[in-house]
Amino acid sequence: MKRPVRGLVLPAAVWLAVLVLVAMASPALAHEGEEAVPARTQVQVAVAILRTQPEQVDLAADRINDATEAKDKQGVDVDRVEQAKKTLEAGDMAATELLLEQALGSCPGEPVTNPSRIRGKLPLKACPAPAPHELAVGRVRPQGATRASLLAIGALLVLGGLLLTRRVR
Repeated sequence: MKRPVRGLVLPAAVWLAVLVLVAMASPALAHEGEEAVPARTQVQVAVAILRTQPEQVDLAADRINDATEAKDKQGVDVDRVEQAKKTLEAGDMAATELLLEQALGSCPGEPVTNPSRIRGKLPLKACPAPAPHELAVGRVRPQGATRASLLAIGALLVLGGLLLTRRVR
């Protein structure tokens, strides 16, 4: 009985060691090849993450880091990406998003005069400072009682409009 058990222990130990090595190497391999992704794409993904998933700050910070380490930095103002990295570490998500947009060449708050220039060159002039209300507005959806109150007020306004149009007839 002892021999079959000994014969299985060595292969099982080798198999377990291989599994442990693969598990430890997978986080390092997860970031392999990200230098090949252009910085422009990394910054665009970071902006999208900040807009749609503001709770995923670590993921956005990872994309910003990848943008600074990318080989292809064409079409991106790397200095503004570095500034955005610092503002994100400070916790200012609105300013981070603004800096990332500016790093891509867009000037938030400026009217679009030439929509075909979406992938144009970086602006020669500095972007105008955004209005204070643009930085103050958050992208947080109303929750709980606030949401219910707003829905009730909206429903009352619609009902009042329907009654008013019925009286006018």
